[in-house]
Amino acid sequence: MRNNRLRLPLLILFALLALALNLRSPLTAIAPVIDQIRTDLAINVTVAGLLTTIPVLCFGLLTPLASILISRIGIERAIMVSLIGAALGTLLRPAGGVTMALVGTLAIGASLTVGNIVCLMVIARDFNQRRNMATGLYTAAINVGTMLTSALTAPLALLFGWRVALAVWCVLAILALAVWGRVIQRKRGARHNEEGAPAALKVQMSLSPLPSLTFWRQPILWYLVTAFTVHLFIYYGMTAWLPAYLTQEAGMSLAEAGLIASVFQITALIGSFGVPLVASLWRVPRALLLAIVGIFWMLTPAGMYYWPHQWPLWSLASGIAQGGGFTAIFMLIMDHARDLDENRRFSSAVQGVGYTLASVGPLVTGGLHTLFGNWAVSFLLLSALAILMLAMGMAIGLLKRNVPSPAENPTSD
Repeated sequence: MRNNRLRLPLLILFALLALALNLRSPLTAIAPVIDQIRTDLAINVTVAGLLTTIPVLCFGLLTPLASILISRIGIERAIMVSLIGAALGTLLRPAGGVTMALVGTLAIGASLTVGNIVCLMVIARDFNQRRNMATGLYTAAINVGTMLTSALTAPLALLFGWRVALAVWCVLAILALAVWGRVIQRKRGARHNEEGAPAALKVQMSLSPLPSLTFWRQPILWYLVTAFTVHLFIYYGMTAWLPAYLTQEAGMSLAEAGLIASVFQITALIGSFGVPLVASLWRVPRALLLAIVGIFWMLTPAGMYYWPHQWPLWSLASGIAQGGGFTAIFMLIMDHARDLDENRRFSSAVQGVGYTLASVGPLVTGGLHTLFGNWAVSFLLLSALAILMLAMGMAIGLLKRNVPSPAENPTSD
């Protein structure tokens, strides 16, 4: 019996990480083969841009619908819907012409929107006393998924063509489906149902899935929304235009710019593991960690612009900011949610508003470059916005939390 109780949480953790591998990997698979797609499908830059823009818009605009779906069908069924939709979308996207590519992309975006919300609910439900560790592993798994598709899609396209190179990533969703199928089977047999979790975190799915007016009036909600929006805005702005800046103004070759952009992404693992480790070992409040992330985001764009040849230092700062920002905000959502239903509402609101507003980040930073003829204003804007994240961390630190934080609980990690 004891072995069964130990094995099931490990199985759920493995299933959570398998799901997380899928949450961004279908999106980043497009970039390495976008030129081949444009040539083969005879589409212009605008239409090609939709293949990367549609999923991000889904993350924002479809989040309320995804939240309602989860409240109606429950966590495990929502996960299965998310993974089946992602697998089908990944297969449909390269299967035909422009219409099929857009339909597949929409299916991927809608499906992963459900996964974005439900992952935090799984962490709060099954790993409440170890949510520092679980959140860090979850964020790291997302980064590993993006690195896999970013690194391997182009070589696969050279060997088998871009259609196979994109379709093959449905394997990740199929693997996750198999693992979650096993989880559901084991939970039915063990009648797990959140056994051992605090009473405040038992599954309490509301019959009224839409948040009340009182919910939207909570200061903590808007602090988290602002922090998440700024975090994504800076991330998307830097990701979209860093290679262009390095080649146009910093005098670097395409190969050098590509290397730096890759390191910029890979170092996110440092923040993903570092933030929960610091929170657990030194009992550092999550709000303070969020403020520190804001400082690193201030350093990254300004440093890359004024001292581009010191890029290893700024890549390290960006890694702490990228992975650490996601992890700190997700942990704060779980800290302030009194039960799973409020977790769902917080996650839906923060991600829905954040992704919608931040989706214009590349457009704004690129537009400022066009307007002023250089990247100075664009990069300084990103650094200035990071002050808001610093301020939100300080503001959250002054609020009284609804539930005890593991950082204050000696029994947690």
